[in-house]
Amino acid sequence: MKELTDVHFEHDKTICPFLLAASFNRLLTFQGSHIENGVLYWQFSPKRAAQELVEAYYTKREPHIHARDLSEATTTFWKQISEMKNGEMYGANR
Repeated sequence: MKELTDVHFEHDKTICPFLLAASFNRLLTFQGSHIENGVLYWQFSPKRAAQELVEAYYTKREPHIHARDLSEATTTFWKQISEMKNGEMYGANR
């Protein structure tokens, strides 16, 4: 995994799937996820690329992300949320 200084942590329900879909197109790398204080965080690198994509998303300058990629990423995000709430993620409730 990249050094934590080069990792962008995200938990927003619209940004996480967007960044994951962007990783499908090799615009950045999905580094994994972790739970902290009951919140699921996804990790992306490099940090600068993630921050630029987030800014582009909010200013409607986002790169073209295929609808299927975004749909699959959204499904993955909500599946992880469900697993976390049901205590299935990482083997236990946290």
